[in-house]
Amino acid sequence: MTGTCNNIKKALVVGMGYRTGLATANFLAGRGVSVAASDKKSASELAGVLEKLDPVVRVLAGGQDPSLLDEGFDAIVLSPGVPRTIPLIVEAYRRRIPVIAEVELAYRCIPGRMVAITGTDGKSTTTALTGHVFSELGRDARVGGNIGIPLISFAGATTEDSVIVAELSSFQLETIVDFRPEVAALLNVSPDHLDRYDGMEDYFRAKMRIAMNQGADDCFIYNRDDVMAERSAGMVKSRVLSFSVETREADIYLREDTVMLRDGDRAVFRARDMKMPGLHNIQNAMVAVLSAKGIIEREGGAPDYESIGRAACSFPGLEHRLERVGVFSGRAFINDSKATTVNAVLTALRSIPGQGVLILGGRTKGDDYSRLKAGLEGRIRSVVLIGESKEYFARVLTGFRHVFAESMRDAVAKAFRESREGDTVLLSPACASFDMYANYEERGNDFKRSVAMLQNGEVA
Repeated sequence: MTGTCNNIKKALVVGMGYRTGLATANFLAGRGVSVAASDKKSASELAGVLEKLDPVVRVLAGGQDPSLLDEGFDAIVLSPGVPRTIPLIVEAYRRRIPVIAEVELAYRCIPGRMVAITGTDGKSTTTALTGHVFSELGRDARVGGNIGIPLISFAGATTEDSVIVAELSSFQLETIVDFRPEVAALLNVSPDHLDRYDGMEDYFRAKMRIAMNQGADDCFIYNRDDVMAERSAGMVKSRVLSFSVETREADIYLREDTVMLRDGDRAVFRARDMKMPGLHNIQNAMVAVLSAKGIIEREGGAPDYESIGRAACSFPGLEHRLERVGVFSGRAFINDSKATTVNAVLTALRSIPGQGVLILGGRTKGDDYSRLKAGLEGRIRSVVLIGESKEYFARVLTGFRHVFAESMRDAVAKAFRESREGDTVLLSPACASFDMYANYEERGNDFKRSVAMLQNGEVA
């Protein structure tokens, strides 16, 4: 259980971009800690962040020189986007200054039960779905982490009876120390962020840190259908539960249209009753069911599977994840901006009926993008390429019709012209957004605006 906050008197927060660094610095400052915040960006580049920063925080913008450590800090809180390999952090380790993640700080300072979810694809949907299930069961559930809400922002808002459901990236897991969730889940492991890791084994090890502090009373959930995730079952000290849509040997499995628990051969819900389509969402719901089982049994209770199944089926899905934007001139437009990996795109392609046009591209992440070819065959009649990787994808996808677009508005217009009545126009980029946008949400919103402009006759 979380909630034993360590005493830090002087801290350096490294990385102020997006949300995590800001929330961390403000939290520590509010507790009377002497806080400095470092970022390689200039103060002018950080203007939007700095205006929300507690004025007592000293800002060290425009560089991250190791000499900053001469001031003598008790701890460094590292934002997930900052690699541990930068000279400042390497020097901190050499000086034996504790380097921790924001999620580690939150774990020490926020009371409540912790459910932690990681994996390459599906983390955000599974995290939000799991939080929804606990809320429907009448629990005070808080959803945060990599999903976009720093866990530390829950400080002062939770109790011992709260359930905190955290989406965790491999980056966040790199610098946990004591973090120990009562329930941890590994959804899948496929190539991602290989520009940061020394191959798949290194990436897998980072993911597996989610369970490194678990004990026999805790619960570890893994995907029996995923080759690398299945390996994880023999690496943990905790109680192991598995989920599958392929085999009935898992603890929760799919039998025709019904999700079943092997224990007692108990039906939990029918797949057709879910608001979200696709086998991958059935898997996500299975994780939510097992998470509820793990927490409730950990507390000595008996799960009400009828209520749990009903709650899982009622979840409507998340924005930017196979989000149906609308239909125009017989074409369905789908916003899947969160799909930043090859596997996520392949999942999206399997979820659309018939054929369509794919909008693809952005900042690549070291994946083997040639794996896209198998998913495109017979499903995509044309690919519209955007972002800095346009020329790269044109080479990788030799043999498939493609066109270049200079903006999202241009991409939507060209996708419309490339498509036919009855087709799906799918934004599923397989890449990070940072070449054109601040984040995937901004990219998805631009897609939706562009579709609206197309419908209004403002794009041709």
